[in-house]
Amino acid sequence: MVQLIAVAVAGVFLLFGGIILSRAGELGGRRETIDELASAGDERVEPGGEATLSGPVHVREPASPRRTGPEPSEGGSPAIWAWRVRQKENAGNGTRWKTADAELAVGEFAVDHSWDRVRVDATTLAVQEGDDPFDSPGLFLGEPETESYLGDLGPVNRFLERTGLAGEDGVVSDLEFTVSVGGETTMPDKYQATVVREGDELVVRGELTETPDGYVLRGTDETPLVIAAGSLEDQREQVRSSVRLRKAAGGLLVSLGLVVAVLGVL
Repeated sequence: MVQLIAVAVAGVFLLFGGIILSRAGELGGRRETIDELASAGDERVEPGGEATLSGPVHVREPASPRRTGPEPSEGGSPAIWAWRVRQKENAGNGTRWKTADAELAVGEFAVDHSWDRVRVDATTLAVQEGDDPFDSPGLFLGEPETESYLGDLGPVNRFLERTGLAGEDGVVSDLEFTVSVGGETTMPDKYQATVVREGDELVVRGELTETPDGYVLRGTDETPLVIAAGSLEDQREQVRSSVRLRKAAGGLLVSLGLVVAVLGVL
């Protein structure tokens, strides 16, 4: 009986360790894509195959998100508007942030690469309604650029938020310092967004074709469309840190599983 329990516990450790290591592998692939995008040059593009372009955005038809957040929108016309609403919920003995609603709104835009203005066909970037665009494999936006609470913070949570302790990456982010009932907490939801506007720098990879109206970059089965905005170096460091953390946690769980399995057999 003791051996069966030990084997079952070992199996749980191995299962969760394997899942975490698998996720680390996926993030490793994301890091490789960031490296490839960051190494793109300013060579003149030629149609007929894969191409990586970088340059300022020229908006032809602005993106129209169904939700823009409580703060007034400022700046040029948006080419891409990625947003999500994060909600804090009770989970076991603590709390966690989850994405309650999200959207990726994409307009019609081009990228001015060297002497060429290349239209980007971003129709293949569409994500399912409610899916978090910041987790999309074709988007590299880093952390959301703006954040606004959709309600009032209590005095304790306001202090912790201002000091960075209760943010999603804070040391007490999994704790709730106000009264909670059932699955509800008193921490208000928050709206997060990244907006790529007219003139912002963008890196885009896809298949380049020539049409009567000029060059077009689009995604195909062989060459999915990839779009990156913001600092690729910051994103690379964030992914590297996440990979190291997951490898350490996954390796520890797998090791514990093996140890428990051996001790159970002995």
